[in-house]
Amino acid sequence: MEALAVAAGMFSQEEVGFIGEQFHACGRGEVPGGAWLVVEGDGGRVLGAAFYACEPFSDRMWNLYFLVVDPDSAGQGLGTLLVGHVEDALRKAGQGAARTLIIETSSTPAYERTRAFYQRLGYVQEAVIREFYGPGDHKVVFWKALADSTAETAP
Repeated sequence: MEALAVAAGMFSQEEVGFIGEQFHACGRGEVPGGAWLVVEGDGGRVLGAAFYACEPFSDRMWNLYFLVVDPDSAGQGLGTLLVGHVEDALRKAGQGAARTLIIETSSTPAYERTRAFYQRLGYVQEAVIREFYGPGDHKVVFWKALADSTAETAP
């Protein structure tokens, strides 16, 4: 998955170490409620992956921490499939377990298509944290209700 994140232009080779760490930590049960989803193609080649977990210190809020699709498979619906599967799994867990899902991404022009993708899936831009990732690179937070009782608009 690290190679896929580098190929997709999400991270440099030096930055991807945390992906494997999170994958193994999740497998050891060290990430409460955390789950990885992986889409494989022919020969076991990873075409896409997603990692989500419960947001600590929150009330049933979950975070889609990682979503990547192989650039050669982009535009074939794999990202939509992965996000849909995450949402379905959380809804099936019930309102007692999952209330909302947030997704964070960069404000840079390289992530413009990513931000538009989340908006097409019904996510609302909830916040911008200035210069979170570095000078001129803000964190953009998207939000979506998973339970009917959650308000659809910001307070």
